[in-house]
Amino acid sequence: MTDRLDAMRAAVGPEDYGAAAAAAETQALFARLWHFVGFDDELTAPDGYLVRTIAGVPVVVQRFDDDIRAFRDVCSHRHARLHSAERGHGPLRCPYHGWTYSREGVPVGIPGNDPCFQLDKADKAALALTGYEVARRGRFIFVRLIPGGPDLDIWLGPLGAWLDAASDGFAAPFDQAPLDWRADWKVGMENVLEVYHVDSVHPETFRTVTEGAWMCAEHGPHSTGTIGLTAETRRWWEGVAKRLKLTPLTAFTNYDHAIIFPNLAIGLTAGLMASVQTYEPVYAPDGTVRPGRCHLRYRLSLARQQPDASAAARRGVEGHLADFNRRLLAEDQSVAEAAWAGSQQADRPALLGHNEGRIRAFHAAWLKEMGR
Repeated sequence: MTDRLDAMRAAVGPEDYGAAAAAAETQALFARLWHFVGFDDELTAPDGYLVRTIAGVPVVVQRFDDDIRAFRDVCSHRHARLHSAERGHGPLRCPYHGWTYSREGVPVGIPGNDPCFQLDKADKAALALTGYEVARRGRFIFVRLIPGGPDLDIWLGPLGAWLDAASDGFAAPFDQAPLDWRADWKVGMENVLEVYHVDSVHPETFRTVTEGAWMCAEHGPHSTGTIGLTAETRRWWEGVAKRLKLTPLTAFTNYDHAIIFPNLAIGLTAGLMASVQTYEPVYAPDGTVRPGRCHLRYRLSLARQQPDASAAARRGVEGHLADFNRRLLAEDQSVAEAAWAGSQQADRPALLGHNEGRIRAFHAAWLKEMGR
């Protein structure tokens, strides 16, 4: 009996959720692996940008004409942040003293350079911003801080084609926000990797729209899961698609879910709505990680619609779906925070059933990437 129970234990135990593991994760996972930061259509405006914190480092992803670059979001002059908002459009220019940077991260516009600094071309090049690798797959943009290792397409493996298919038909997000959870980011990921909790936690939300078995598959460090939709849910979505003139993604007809290790989760409903989530560690201003805290950043998108579709009707549907999603996430937050609090008192790893295989695979990937 003891041997059988030991075989069912999670690969990651309570000791792997503390401060030491969180600090090690910063370098081994979040600095070294590809990290999803946003969609390319968030950067379509001239000089569009996104600002994210990756492994405790402030990173700006900036569009330059048809090119996208990523840099440390810290001015080379007196270290002001280059952008004050998480997204927007404008040149890569420091708001403090007006230093402006090129696509190579070099300060090419320095007010008062001749009388005050006398920086020549070589001096300016030496003051270039720290740059990072950036790559796209479909509409998904990824950044990697530490160079080396597999390129993005190799890292994604079969899930690259999954992202391509998911990118084709969805509009820009209609609702997105970061939420603060009192739980380790891995607890959030574990929650989305199984539907075992649905009956208990989501009886009036997720359970009302899904039915059948959770069909799962592993793809290297990543995984997918699919569950059917109820007949009533299918009829509702068919009506929405007709009324809003939406074009569904025919490759996705159920609730189709994928995770890209370490912390990207994507759920597609009837090929008509996408929910994209990242569970991100929280960092202090000096870049040190705050254990037991995470940001859940979510984005909701509907399928693209024909130009003559009703904008008012779409706003009504989007409002309904945004409210439903917030209820669902509030339910998840409550149980995830309770699970995290309980894990601090546990003296053994969690017990995983056959219906929690994606969690076991996630832990195995964590151990491998952490070098254990």
